[in-house]
Amino acid sequence: DYCRLHDITLQAWSPFQAGFFTGVFLGSPEYPELNAVIDRLAAQYDVPPIAIATAWITRHPAQIQVVLGTTSPDRVAGAALGSNLPLTRPEWYELFRAAGHLVP
Repeated sequence: DYCRLHDITLQAWSPFQAGFFTGVFLGSPEYPELNAVIDRLAAQYDVPPIAIATAWITRHPAQIQVVLGTTSPDRVAGAALGSNLPLTRPEWYELFRAAGHLVP
């Protein structure tokens, strides 16, 4: 909230990591509900799952910038597809809830 009120841009560094040493959440069996929603939306929009995750971050009200933390050209290209993806508000909140967050 402070950053939004003071026009400070946030950056998400390595935003697809589930934890420090646990790898990425994309495709991980540790996050079945989240990945089911990501995979369904990826199929719907005909993009890789990383594009859906990128779209979610860039549609956050805080206008977060994504810092991928990868040198893989395929990951960069896949993530870039999410930059113009028109996630709807219901889709955005569906991902938020699938990640385990409650909507008031």
